[in-house]
Amino acid sequence: MGQVSKFLRRGQDRYFHWCPACQRMHPLPDAWSYNGDLEKPTFTPSFKHNFTLDNGDKAVCHYILTDGMLTFCADSTHALASKTVPMQPLPPEHRDGGERLTFRV
Repeated sequence: MGQVSKFLRRGQDRYFHWCPACQRMHPLPDAWSYNGDLEKPTFTPSFKHNFTLDNGDKAVCHYILTDGMLTFCADSTHALASKTVPMQPLPPEHRDGGERLTFRV
């Protein structure tokens, strides 16, 4: 898996981006439509990630990624639900040359 822009990493059959709401990497599968822009990506349809937090609670992160902007849907279970924010650069530990490249998705 390699870094392809300040916002995206490439894995097998998918991209990954940092989610500022969940503070973790989320996958963007190749099966979704993608505009090919590594700096201001658009993927459709929306993404809905269901996962378990470290404390055992269930979490939902549902968003639309358009022109590098994350629009979080109201059914998301985090503080950015119903808000739009720009994509955040990959944190140092997820950049090429970073110390840790394991992913919680």
